[in-house]
Amino acid sequence: MPGAYRRLVVILVRTSKYDDEGYVVRHWRGTLPSNTLSCLNSLTEGVVRSGELGPIEVRVEVIDEIVSRVDPAALGRRHRRDGTKVVVGLVGVQTNQFPRAQDLARQFKTQGFDVIIGGFHVSGAMAMSPTTPPECQEMLDAGVTLVLGEVEGRWGALLRDALADRLQPLYDYLLTPPDLTDMPLPRASRRTQRRFVLTHSGTIDAGRGCPFSCSFCTIINVQGRKMRSRSAAGILDQVRENYWLKGRSGVRHYFFTDDNFVRNPQWEAIFDGLIRLREHEGIHVNFMMQVDVQAPKVQGFVDKAARAGCVQVFIGMESVRDDNLQVGGKPQNKAADYRDMIACWHEVGVVVHVGYIIGFPCDTYERVMEDVRTLRETLHVDQASFFMLAPIPGSRDHQTAVRAGVALDPDYNNYDSFHATAPHPRMSKQEWERAFRDAWVEFYSFEHMRRSLLAQNPHTYWAVLKNLIWYRAGMIEGAHPMITGFFRLKDRRSRRSTFPIERRWPFARRRAREMAHQVREYLKLCLEMRELWLLTRIRRDDYWFLGDLRGLRPPSAQAVKLIWCRVHAAVAQRLTSMQERLGVGAGILSATMIERLHAMRDLVGSRAPVLPGTMAERSTAVGPWIDPSAGGTGLVDGAPVVQAALADLRVPELPAALPRSSFRRRVMVVNPLSLDRLEYDPALAAYWRRSRRAIARLELWRLNPLVLTWNLVRGIRQALGFLVAMRGERY
Repeated sequence: MPGAYRRLVVILVRTSKYDDEGYVVRHWRGTLPSNTLSCLNSLTEGVVRSGELGPIEVRVEVIDEIVSRVDPAALGRRHRRDGTKVVVGLVGVQTNQFPRAQDLARQFKTQGFDVIIGGFHVSGAMAMSPTTPPECQEMLDAGVTLVLGEVEGRWGALLRDALADRLQPLYDYLLTPPDLTDMPLPRASRRTQRRFVLTHSGTIDAGRGCPFSCSFCTIINVQGRKMRSRSAAGILDQVRENYWLKGRSGVRHYFFTDDNFVRNPQWEAIFDGLIRLREHEGIHVNFMMQVDVQAPKVQGFVDKAARAGCVQVFIGMESVRDDNLQVGGKPQNKAADYRDMIACWHEVGVVVHVGYIIGFPCDTYERVMEDVRTLRETLHVDQASFFMLAPIPGSRDHQTAVRAGVALDPDYNNYDSFHATAPHPRMSKQEWERAFRDAWVEFYSFEHMRRSLLAQNPHTYWAVLKNLIWYRAGMIEGAHPMITGFFRLKDRRSRRSTFPIERRWPFARRRAREMAHQVREYLKLCLEMRELWLLTRIRRDDYWFLGDLRGLRPPSAQAVKLIWCRVHAAVAQRLTSMQERLGVGAGILSATMIERLHAMRDLVGSRAPVLPGTMAERSTAVGPWIDPSAGGTGLVDGAPVVQAALADLRVPELPAALPRSSFRRRVMVVNPLSLDRLEYDPALAAYWRRSRRAIARLELWRLNPLVLTWNLVRGIRQALGFLVAMRGERY
């Protein structure tokens, strides 16, 4: 009865999914926090502060199963008390997470807790089905409450119903989406955030909805096609508040989770506000966002985004084939426009990350591989996320397939974008899944990662390298990176209800083998990334004309990002002119600098002057323009001409590049962590390849102990240098 409870416990859970062996997918550290979980956390805090629940003690517990174990029995022992009402919200549940949510809901019900399930699966499945889907009916029959749509402005009423023991089986808000203008902004749980790699990052959904009608998308059927936005002033106030948080590092990076930020009616006000915060208040936040391919055609959008702090855009490209785009309901995407669209973002120093769908009806294995090469070699996309086309409940594709009687996979756990869930007209299930796996391997080849990193500016280099580490780590597990973190954890008893619980000893033996494999693969990954860094790192000696890159701080890093592409175009143009007139040019630049000039030219195509191939060839023969005997300050023949030609490219925000003192040069020689003396050594790499082959064949007599020890010391020094550089984001 109302007033019978003295205490309310709200447990908010983002559920994970099961792997193919039935174990919950959980990691030591996560990568993508849940915006929905943060939204419900802030909504609950807002309800408590408002006094809507009356004079009652309220405790909120936030659990992200991606990084934390969920134990309903332990939570029952902790919270089940006389006078206490416990409400469990399984929030933001997607289709591939629904089987896990069902199992958790049943376990929480046995503890006597009220359970609520919301998210895209129940909302989309109910919205697009004439009757209640069987899996949703199962939950209703089990006494679980389903919430369809968004709960801003309604969450307090739901909790009051729970306190009065009158929770309804179903709350349907789909037809009345809330006005988001003054709603509480998402706020992550500090305890949960510490379990993610980037503790200084946050998420904000500045708006919801999408005006387009892609056939595979569920967003338009859940959040609608009318764009709704939060107040720009409210977003800026939260950015300012989070930047100066006490007791922990403030939030420096945001992911605007809007499905299409360029269609947000408040985009310009948000960007102008972020520019003011950056330029007048010293609040230097960066962000990534999702946009459509038409974004550069919106006047001022790209330039203002870059000035506001955008470092990466995620673009739903979906395909480079117009026939696929038509089938997918994306006529607004024109494959012929992709090259110029990507170049627009690259010109202002923004990383381009595209979403790409494999499995449209016209796809074949050969076409997919050709498309991946187009992404890599023609469009020069920095990063790509590949997804297998899946008819997700809530999408038009699913509705069409059900009406046509298509044999869909009945196990929703597989609707995770890396399992085949429907028959394909031109590929077998095995061939389709092979195309998906090979697309990742083909795109994330060592050579393409090297070219991508060469094209980065100091503001984006380390973020891209770290993303490459994350994505390659996901490939180690054979799962999609967006559901993986770092170092997979498994609990023997956290297994799907349709699988038996393994005995302790067989489970321990198998886990030992899995962990050994994991450690071995991570070691290989570290060595690969170290080599990649040595080949692509931005050496400050190459950029003496800009200033001392050791002085990169948020203001100067932003300034360099905005001019990076134009500077390289100017360098290439002037070197070409000097080569023609004076015979002095690229031959006095380092080989890495020449490669970077070519990579920058490729990014913007005809917009950048072409650096003749003869210069690149000459550079490898003549060597670097810095004379090592002078500690990096002496110029070889011809360099004074280059110095004079590039002097006006100086960045005022950077301190001047000063000669190194003799003491500093001596310290560099003996300091094992000095980055200045670290170079990629092809001979050392070849030695380790030969040594690994010898060890694999047990031909240990081929290894000279002295040479092995010396090269091991050199390798350790490089590894330490890489770790120091990555942690401090130094160049």
